[in-house]
Amino acid sequence: MNIAAPSKGSLRGWHVLAILVGFFLTVAAVDGVLIAKAVSTFSGDTADAYRKGLAYNQTLEEGAVQDRLGWHENRTFDSRTGRLSISLTDENQQPVDGLRLQADIGRATTDIFDRRVALEPAGNGTYGADIVGLSDGAWTLSVSASENDKVVYRSRARIWKQP
Repeated sequence: MNIAAPSKGSLRGWHVLAILVGFFLTVAAVDGVLIAKAVSTFSGDTADAYRKGLAYNQTLEEGAVQDRLGWHENRTFDSRTGRLSISLTDENQQPVDGLRLQADIGRATTDIFDRRVALEPAGNGTYGADIVGLSDGAWTLSVSASENDKVVYRSRARIWKQP
């Protein structure tokens, strides 16, 4: 029996082990970098999500009350001037006046550009505000209407600021 000695440059068992360990260390290092970057840049969707989750049934009830009101909203946004106008009518198509409207506007992906705007009553169920300095693109608009310091109407929509 003639067993030849391995030639110089041949693949040995410890080479395979080193390649395998190197591969998995590289994968783990890349995963660690990606996880750290994801965790450090994600601001979260909802502030105080736990408490809002506990109040979810109340939120559903408020939505049911709002649906029973039968109110309708007509929203316009002029990209050129930045003028936001919201008209509210009841189930009989009569204007709803005497409310305090507030709009929260921001990007869907970050809270850096979020801002709150009070809409002024213009009569005949219409409320408006000038939103200056809004950059181009899609924005999320959340409107709440209050009467006697109690929110009676909420809506959420996307608006588009054209270039």
